[in-house]
Amino acid sequence: MDRLKLVIPKKEHETAVMDFREEFLKAKERVSGGAGLEQAENYGEWLERKYIPHYGLVDEAVFLAFDGTETLVGISDIRLGTNDFVQAFAGRIGYSVRPSQRRKGYASEILRLTLEQAAQYGFQKILITCNEPNIASAKIIEKNGGVLEKMIPHPGFPDVKRYYIDLSL
Repeated sequence: MDRLKLVIPKKEHETAVMDFREEFLKAKERVSGGAGLEQAENYGEWLERKYIPHYGLVDEAVFLAFDGTETLVGISDIRLGTNDFVQAFAGRIGYSVRPSQRRKGYASEILRLTLEQAAQYGFQKILITCNEPNIASAKIIEKNGGVLEKMIPHPGFPDVKRYYIDLSL
């Protein structure tokens, strides 16, 4: 696997990000960690956070994950602010790997790098969640130090696994 790097989205990333978005739309998938990207028809407005993600409007840091060939392979966010939905169901970190780039180890590396960023923002312990049927995500979280706190019901959706990761270690 080429080494990944996380970068803050800028105007120059417009084509890469909108192509990334389109791949998720074609797969009929939501972009976890994308700060409402799947709703965005306009990159500039997405950069300005004009689209409200499913977890509500909270202060967040978004990162694009590029591989060594400058291909946008994933996206992540750290929800710096919180609300009831983030605290119960969404957690403080979201991440996605584009469908065509899966099964290459990128998700684990994106989460690892995002956890490093979270520590730089001052988090010592962070909540990260995944839906109960998402075995791959649960394994990635556990590989990155996630300890299952509990599983909670999410009315109308699959149950949510709540993990905490200690960043002070």
